[in-house]
Amino acid sequence: MKETGSRTDTPTLSVVIASVNGYGYISQCLLSLGKQYPKEHAEVVVLEASGDDTARRISKEYPWAMVIPSSATDSIPRLRSIGIRKAKADIVVTTEDHCTFGEDWYERILRAHRTHPDAAIGGAVENRSCERLVDWAAYICEYGKFMLPFPAGAASDLPGPNVSYKRDVLEKVCSDLLDQGVWENILLERLLSSGKGLRMDPSIVVFHTKIFSFWEFLTQRYHFGRSFAAVRGARSSLPTRMFFVVFSPFLSPLFLLRYAKYFLGKRRFIKEFITTLPLQAIFAIAWSMGEFFGYAFGDGGSSQRVK
Repeated sequence: MKETGSRTDTPTLSVVIASVNGYGYISQCLLSLGKQYPKEHAEVVVLEASGDDTARRISKEYPWAMVIPSSATDSIPRLRSIGIRKAKADIVVTTEDHCTFGEDWYERILRAHRTHPDAAIGGAVENRSCERLVDWAAYICEYGKFMLPFPAGAASDLPGPNVSYKRDVLEKVCSDLLDQGVWENILLERLLSSGKGLRMDPSIVVFHTKIFSFWEFLTQRYHFGRSFAAVRGARSSLPTRMFFVVFSPFLSPLFLLRYAKYFLGKRRFIKEFITTLPLQAIFAIAWSMGEFFGYAFGDGGSSQRVK
């Protein structure tokens, strides 16, 4: 299948989406992006790796999006890197197929980059999967850190589903990392170590909509933890890696303390936080065990399994 929907004019904003969860999610994501203004100044690059006929359906129903059919074995970081390389705009954004957006999302991203010199700017991730406890627990574990409110200003971490980069800086500083296809935390660490600023802006908001089964999110936490640790371990000295191997099985209490800090400190969804504590604990253990195996034995194919 050939790439479709590409444009010859230069956009002001490129949105890169790794599509791995099937048509239902990417369709609602694109429907939301289609309501943006001014959409004629933006391009949307979809790396479609769901392993079904989603690419064909997107090409037919959303012809304004550039669809790049991809292998179902490609990891999300690899898909993002391919999309960033294809992007034409000076500002490139990465988001995920399970996200939706306010109609001024483009405008707020562009305004932030015109106002601030930072190499990368992130925003909030709010929850719209609110019906079941397992989905609240998933949101708390994965995105609670980026829940509103928080002040605008310098940051050391930005959310993968809501981060935008000045493309020339990203490619100059992180070209080799883009070639490797790494998670955003590695890109952000490189930018920081190179003296480039990171910023959080609470006016830039995406909405998380994914629905998980208990087992699905449990295995996702394990694989995400193992993928994270495999990359980090490969970049660490042997003594540091051995320290991580020994320490990682005991991380889960630290994670729970962090979650408590985010939610109790922000005074939002306290009931949901308390009622999902047992689930949070189980998911935190799954992540810590993933880190242990990642540091000790490498990726083991986990990066291809993160959805």
